[in-house]
Amino acid sequence: MCRIFLIISLLCFCFLHVDAQSFPNYIAHGGGALGRLTYSNSKEAILQSIERGYTFIEVDIDTTSDGFLVASHDWASFHINAGHPELGDSIFSLESFKATSIYGEYTPITIDEIVEILEEYPSVFLVTDKISDVALLDRSLSGMRDRVYVEAFSIEDFIALRDAGYHPMYSHRIVDLASVIIENLLNGEARIDFIVDSTSDSFKELERIKCLMPFKVAMFTSNSLEFFDEHLGKEIDLIYTDYYNPATGGIEY
Repeated sequence: MCRIFLIISLLCFCFLHVDAQSFPNYIAHGGGALGRLTYSNSKEAILQSIERGYTFIEVDIDTTSDGFLVASHDWASFHINAGHPELGDSIFSLESFKATSIYGEYTPITIDEIVEILEEYPSVFLVTDKISDVALLDRSLSGMRDRVYVEAFSIEDFIALRDAGYHPMYSHRIVDLASVIIENLLNGEARIDFIVDSTSDSFKELERIKCLMPFKVAMFTSNSLEFFDEHLGKEIDLIYTDYYNPATGGIEY
């Protein structure tokens, strides 16, 4: 017990001053908002966010009925955004997906097309949180793993993503993160260096856990400048946001 306490104490002393490198930063949630329209995961949203100066673009990934990766939170919400809620959660083919418009005017986009955009903008990173299977992600993203941040929903997925060359972010929502980190301190095999959390969770808990092990935190979702000022660069390194414009430093609808 004394040895564990000593380890934790030393870690607290050494790691409270971890260099945040290029963080803090902002993540364009669901591609970023188009006016007041959010979570479109559309081509226009992605390009607008890049133009505004976002470094991190979050898109949700789903699969079509014929096995292609596309940008969509899930099929039910895709059909709602496309104006056809009566379709429920029916899965489209790639052809049907590409023939649809989002909110009546925006373009759905495949992951292969997102890769083309990333190749054009080498300073931009992709963030995704729906699929953490390496084999599935590798269908489109194997050539740029080092530019893709993926939320992992288990320690096994975290290790697999890390070993494959992706940037895994461990989901704080799945298990008691503190106990996982303490276990990692003792065996060191699956060290967690990045987690995803929620603004509804306790910031005091984050402070305690950060004392045990240094890691970065990406948190969803806020559009409050006051929240940014209070927490970014402190408990939080990145924030998922809809309406923030990095080019102006303001909230825009």
